[in-house]
Amino acid sequence: MPLITSREVPEITQASRDQGECGARGKLARYAFALSLLAGMLLFSSCGDGKSSDLELLPIDTYLQKPGDFLGNRYMLRVQIDEQLKWEKGFGRVLAVHAEGSEARLPVFVSESAGDNLHVGQRYELQAIIEQGGLIYVEALQKY
Repeated sequence: MPLITSREVPEITQASRDQGECGARGKLARYAFALSLLAGMLLFSSCGDGKSSDLELLPIDTYLQKPGDFLGNRYMLRVQIDEQLKWEKGFGRVLAVHAEGSEARLPVFVSESAGDNLHVGQRYELQAIIEQGGLIYVEALQKY
C-alpha cells in the first residue's frame, strides 16, 4: 500500500474542497435558472388570457337596429348593471345593463357559472356571444 506524503495531503484536500464548491455552485445555478423560468411563466400568464384584446366592441346602435345580423358573433362590452330582471337558481340571471358610450339599456344573460354576486351599479367588461333571438349571452366577465 503506497503512502501519501505530507505534501500531497493539502493538494488532495484542496481538490475535494474545490469539487464541493463546484457542486454547490452548480446546484445554485440550477435553482436560479428554474426560478427565472418560473418567473417568466408567471409574467406571461399574468398578462391576461388575451381573449378580450382580440374582441371588438359591440356596435350597439347597429345591433339595436338588426340584432339578427350579429348572431354567433363574439364581442366585448363595457357595461354598468342597471337592474336584475330575472334570476333562476342553478341557471343564471337576466340583467339590464347600460353599455359604455350608449344610453340604451341592453338585456344580457349571465349563467350561474359565469358570475355571481352581481349588483346594480357595478361595472364589468363582458365577453359575450350573440345567440338566437339577439340575446347577449355573457361567456366571461371581469370588474373594472
